[in-house]
Amino acid sequence: MKEIELNKNDILRLRADIKISIVLGLLFTLALVIIVGLIPGVMFIFGKRPSDGFVTRGLYIIGLLFIPFLAISWTNILKYIDLKQGKKLTFKTDDYDVINKKDSAYILTRGDNKQKIKIDNELIPFIKSSQPLTIEISTLAKSLLFISHNTDNLLDKLYNDKKQ
Repeated sequence: MKEIELNKNDILRLRADIKISIVLGLLFTLALVIIVGLIPGVMFIFGKRPSDGFVTRGLYIIGLLFIPFLAISWTNILKYIDLKQGKKLTFKTDDYDVINKKDSAYILTRGDNKQKIKIDNELIPFIKSSQPLTIEISTLAKSLLFISHNTDNLLDKLYNDKKQ
């Protein structure tokens, strides 16, 4: 496993991942505020009084529903640190398996570089198990940045096929 500098495509891929997560997190927060705070506020305007303990119940609900938001934020923090460090891990392996678990697909590498790398299910048809793979991942978040049998990034193939 070798640590090298991020290239421009890797930076763009990490930034896009962070932007998507931030937008989804903001939508989640907005929905949470609307459900917990706005509905009783509108009812109060129309003369309905919220029951006793509304504020504490609201805070409990926000606290419990905020836990998934923190998990999303943690992965964003790791990706941001990877962006600032500007490093990625690259390795080549011919000793790997592609497995499906529930709704996710993984590449399990054996030997010196034991890794469990999450991939898109749509990427599986592009991977030929008989050929060696070159894999590049971010250092902390373990985001897949590059995967290839030769020099063509299979992620680019996948996303270009999706656009067409």
